Amino acid sequence: MESATPPQCGVQADRLASLAGAPIRLHLLPGLPGRVGQARAAGFARGTLPLVSFVDPDDRYEADAFAHLADALEACPSAVLAYTDETLMDEGGRPIGVRRLAYSAFQHAHSASHVHGLIVMRRSAVEPVLTRIADLDAGADRLLTRLVARQGSVLHLPLVGRHWRQHPNQHHRRTRSTALGSLPSLAIP
Repeated sequence: MESATPPQCGVQADRLASLAGAPIRLHLLPGLPGRVGQARAAGFARGTLPLVSFVDPDDRYEADAFAHLADALEACPSAVLAYTDETLMDEGGRPIGVRRLAYSAFQHAHSASHVHGLIVMRRSAVEPVLTRIADLDAGADRLLTRLVARQGSVLHLPLVGRHWRQHPNQHHRRTRSTALGSLPSLAIP
C-alpha cells in the first residue's frame, strides 16, 4: 500500500513517526497551499501498488491499522474503500474524544467528516476520478471518497486508526469562500 503526505518538519516529524512499522510505501511530497486535490493526485501518481491512502503530517496514525484495512479489502473484492474510527486530539496531542462512525451513504453525502479516519482505497477506483479533485482544496478528500464509494461498497472497521489533531486553522473551522462557487457535482461528466 502507498501513502502520500507533505514533507515533515518540526512537530510534524514526531507525528509521522507514528507511521514507523506501517506496511506502506510512503511518498513525502511538498504541500501545495490551496491545492489539496492536486497534491493528493501527485502523490497517488508516484506509486504503483494496488492500494492507496493519504496521511496528514499533523495527525498520528496506528501503524497496524493499515494492514487491517488492506486485509478487509482483500477479503471483500467488491469493496473499494475501507476506513477506521478516529480519536480527536487537541493541538498538544492530548485526546479529547473518539469518533465512531459506521458507514452511511447519506451521512457521507452530507458530512465532510463522516468518512474521515484512516482511509485505504483501491487504486483502480481512485485513478479514474483524480481529475475531478485536482482543482479543489478543502473539499478534495470528501469528493474523492464519495466518487470512489460510488464504484463499490465501503467498509468501516470499528478500530481507531487515526488521531486527528484539532486546531483553529482547519478548513472546517473557516468560513467557506463563495468566490469559488458551489462544490462540484457528483454527476458523471
